Amino acid sequence: MASKKFSILLGVLCLSASGAFAQIGGSYDVQDSSVIPSKRLPQHTEFMAHNYAFPALPRNQWELGLKLGAFSVSGDVRSRFPGFGAGLHVRKALGYVFSLRGELAYGTTKGLNFSPSYGYRRNPAWYPTYNATVPVYYNYKTSVWDLSLQGVVTMNNIRFHKSKTGFNIYGFGGIGGSIYDTKIDALNAQGNPYDFSTIPGGGYSNRKNIRKALKNLMDGNYETQAETDPLQPKLFGKSFKPAFVSGAGIQIKLNKKLSLALEDRFTVIKTDLLDGQQWQEGDVNAPAQTRDFDSYNFLSAGLNIAVGGKSVEPLWWVNPLDYAYNEINKPRHMQLPKPVLDDKDGDGVTDQFDNEPNTPAGAPVDSHGVSRDNHG
Repeated sequence: MASKKFSILLGVLCLSASGAFAQIGGSYDVQDSSVIPSKRLPQHTEFMAHNYAFPALPRNQWELGLKLGAFSVSGDVRSRFPGFGAGLHVRKALGYVFSLRGELAYGTTKGLNFSPSYGYRRNPAWYPTYNATVPVYYNYKTSVWDLSLQGVVTMNNIRFHKSKTGFNIYGFGGIGGSIYDTKIDALNAQGNPYDFSTIPGGGYSNRKNIRKALKNLMDGNYETQAETDPLQPKLFGKSFKPAFVSGAGIQIKLNKKLSLALEDRFTVIKTDLLDGQQWQEGDVNAPAQTRDFDSYNFLSAGLNIAVGGKSVEPLWWVNPLDYAYNEINKPRHMQLPKPVLDDKDGDGVTDQFDNEPNTPAGAPVDSHGVSRDNHG
């Protein structure tokens, strides 16, 4: 009895679930021509006429996003994490896995070394203001603007055992351009060099006391333009460099329009002057450049909105197997052949239900195909 009740309940649940998928697929109806762009209507017509097996790719919405987060520079001067970053993007799916994203971002951060430096003879921001015989403490404040075009790869929307998912994992990479402006705090409020001889030593083990002493000594006004490369192109009066971006993120769906995103983006530009410093410590009379270029990182949280009428949701939220699985489960477009029920002995009972498959011709039979006697 309990088993029968369970079967009835399971049947009700299945009917409810099938009602939820009244459309072909849980995302959109492939028979709906209103979401098919005009250039793909011929394919849609062929599909609906059963002359082509694959439905046309639907028109899908654009995504607009705003993000805020922590910005930091990786260079020769220690970054005072976190700085501030912000970004805007527009994204469009070209398929279920790949999409393009254009992004405009801004970041600003500061840096300060707790170790004294002497190798600044070729750095015009420090020399000859300081005479290369006294130590300085490298510092900077950098502002960066960049514009990039990125390819985004969705990693988990193709699902074999579930219609849809509420989160999306993605990776991205692309190219763009960055402009940056770096200043340093080299002078006090009176316009004179700082007396760094008052700063205690001790290196890494005493870094907290050193930073505290530097904070008390310096006025925090980044008044001096950091060193720049005279051969480097300028844009809007600021240094410009091509940029290469890469990163990964996770997107959490709130509803059909809104989603949250957590993302980390790493950017490489071919310059060593994001932090205003490119010289090694060593022989002050023969300074050498440091080995690696600078880079920056933007760790962010964002809010995205899907926009566009007569369109399905962005395709990275759509499982491309959704239509096929639902069509197998509950056919609407599929052409099924008319069933053929064999009855070899012609007694009116099909073979699969016939308990006497070789009934004599004309003999009366019961509902199981068994011949009756003279009395029926």
